[in-house]
Amino acid sequence: MIVIGIAYICIIGYEWRYLTKKRRKKRTFAAVLGTAVVMCLFLEALYFWEHQWTIAKLIEGIFGPVEKLLKAGK
Repeated sequence: MIVIGIAYICIIGYEWRYLTKKRRKKRTFAAVLGTAVVMCLFLEALYFWEHQWTIAKLIEGIFGPVEKLLKAGK
């Protein structure tokens, strides 16, 4: 988790330097840096809950009842 945080700090720092050097608008700052922060938070959340939540469990939760219905007809 610490490595992810450090990597995103480097990315955000690089983006900040680029945006200030090119004199971009405040709206561009908000869009670029906001997107980077949101992506960082989602990546940290996925890393934190990697063993508790998986795509397989989600798919199983959605299609499990359908599978039971199909097996009940046999």
